[in-house]
Amino acid sequence: MNIAPQKVEVDADVLIIGGGLAGLMSAIEAARIVRNVVLVTKGLAGKSGNTIMSRNGMAAVLEEGYDGDSVEKHVEDTVKAGKQINNINMVEVFAKTACEAIKRLVDLGVPFLMENGSLLRKGSPGHSCKRFLTVDSSAVRSPQTKGLALTLPLVREVVRLGVRVVEGVLMTDVLKHEDQVVGARGLDRKKEKIWVFRTSSVILACGGAGGVYFLSTNSADVTGDGYALALRAGAGLRDMEFVQFHPAVALGPPRMVMSTAPFADGAVLRNKYGERYMVHYSPDMEMATRDVMARANFNEINAGRGTEQVSVYMDFTAIPEEVMSKNYSDLYSCLKGRQVIEVAPAMHFMMGGVAVDGMGRTDIDGLYAAGETAGGLHGANRLAGNALTEAAVFGMIAGRDAAQRAKRIKAVPKVISDRPLFGQNNGTKGSTLNVSEIRKTVRKIMGKKVALVRNGAELEEAVSVIKDFKKQLFNSNIRDWNELLEHCQLFMMLDVGEAIAEAALKRKESLGAHYREED
Repeated sequence: MNIAPQKVEVDADVLIIGGGLAGLMSAIEAARIVRNVVLVTKGLAGKSGNTIMSRNGMAAVLEEGYDGDSVEKHVEDTVKAGKQINNINMVEVFAKTACEAIKRLVDLGVPFLMENGSLLRKGSPGHSCKRFLTVDSSAVRSPQTKGLALTLPLVREVVRLGVRVVEGVLMTDVLKHEDQVVGARGLDRKKEKIWVFRTSSVILACGGAGGVYFLSTNSADVTGDGYALALRAGAGLRDMEFVQFHPAVALGPPRMVMSTAPFADGAVLRNKYGERYMVHYSPDMEMATRDVMARANFNEINAGRGTEQVSVYMDFTAIPEEVMSKNYSDLYSCLKGRQVIEVAPAMHFMMGGVAVDGMGRTDIDGLYAAGETAGGLHGANRLAGNALTEAAVFGMIAGRDAAQRAKRIKAVPKVISDRPLFGQNNGTKGSTLNVSEIRKTVRKIMGKKVALVRNGAELEEAVSVIKDFKKQLFNSNIRDWNELLEHCQLFMMLDVGEAIAEAALKRKESLGAHYREED
């Protein structure tokens, strides 16, 4: 490899990796405590990643006693959905802080749907009370980027606070000295530059891993980078076998992630025969949790009761038009008079992630994780609305704690940044690989063998294939900067795919979103 990149060195009190809701909230809170906050992102801050693609639903108890609700009930619902393997400390911190996070978003200019002067609260599958809030995205035209209503006000605050934003950088390493964070390193995606950040506090807020799967609801640039960075730094992961598949993605046009909230207002699922089949899968019918609903849809399709497009029907006939136009304005406009659309399950969310405590701290001093990058809150399955609230809550908490830590650190040791990059060997004698084809193959393997329904033989095959690709990649020839970027990104994806498949292989029993067939 004959590359001589420019090295760019940057000092920061706190470095946030990721430009979605968790990253932006981290940056805002950190910048209120320390001056030199840097946010680095692979795409554009607030305009890439998964937050902008969300349906804008958030769950929080705003008022004790409303609809019989309480923080304790939110904890109970979250733990029930998670099959009691949640990090209970995280759940309690989350439920207690959710109201503060929502109020913070409102103060920052994020609009919410209102009713009689208060935030509109609705029911949602898995929630025992009405605590489902919705960001008002009516001003955003594209159904694919409704989350901009949530992120753009936060970007404005980040700019106002003087946070330095570095865009278009693929982060490859968290750097340590004597088991403490001293910085991080990344590759510029446009120019031959290596970015080296010197800092005592790094927050991983890189989102999930939808890009590791063939069909997902995620943005294409969300490829599990935070998990790979944590693994390489030596931080622990947890619950990686629990991958949530969204039960209902509209096949389009336009293709869009369907909110589960309309089920509370009367929407139902039907197979090609018109049968309301959820009666066979759960006493809660369409108010069942997402894992149950996704498997039901998967089973109906696999049993030949799906449509020609390999999907099922989501029927809105029972919902009055005035309710649809008021509560689901973006969906209503996309339906264009239709009352039935075709939907199918797709990889949606990672319940697992980097193991953290209630402050977002990992087991490496100075390394934090927030949002979907962190694991522990959801356990084996996630409730609708908890994800965005999690990003806001723990982005806020991690940003504050990381900044307070930075204030206590008097000096950061010199960053050692000459270690090999992901998938980079020391020579150029290996063969040249078709990285694009390997990426497609891995995503298909994950979508087929590490998907909704799993078995031991297929999981073992997936692990074996991924390990073999890693060996090939490590020993391959890298000819230029673009190939180096592709190799590093693919190696990170392979690390994440392997972590998911191995965790699924180790858990023999079915639990939550992890469903094992008899071997």
